[in-house]
Amino acid sequence: MKKYLAIPAILVVAALLALALAGCGAPKPQELLAGKWQTSALGMEFNAFEFTPDENDPLQGTVNLGLLSGLVNGNYKVVPADKRDGDNCLSITYALLVISSTRNYTFTVDENTLTLREENSSVSITYTREA
Repeated sequence: MKKYLAIPAILVVAALLALALAGCGAPKPQELLAGKWQTSALGMEFNAFEFTPDENDPLQGTVNLGLLSGLVNGNYKVVPADKRDGDNCLSITYALLVISSTRNYTFTVDENTLTLREENSSVSITYTREA
């Protein structure tokens, strides 16, 4: 009789383990975005990014933008693909002197490669994670 009670218990433990492992899936794009990124493309407005996520909300944070003229601070916000129509969206807001600017991009992160495409543009820019 005890043998028949052990089988359902084993099945319950296996189901709980499967649910726990499902929550440990691949990192989300906003989690992979954190860190320093550089491009070797010449003539780009931004030649580097350093994303630092907010501790309370990983969908937003601060960003240091490497411009040809120096470093500028800004903020970013991510709208994941599942909350949008299929693409991850990255919105970056920064200010130069007293002029504020916001740029919107679709993006993908693939290990050490970040690809950005500015909204309403067909040109993609590839950045690599700084070692």
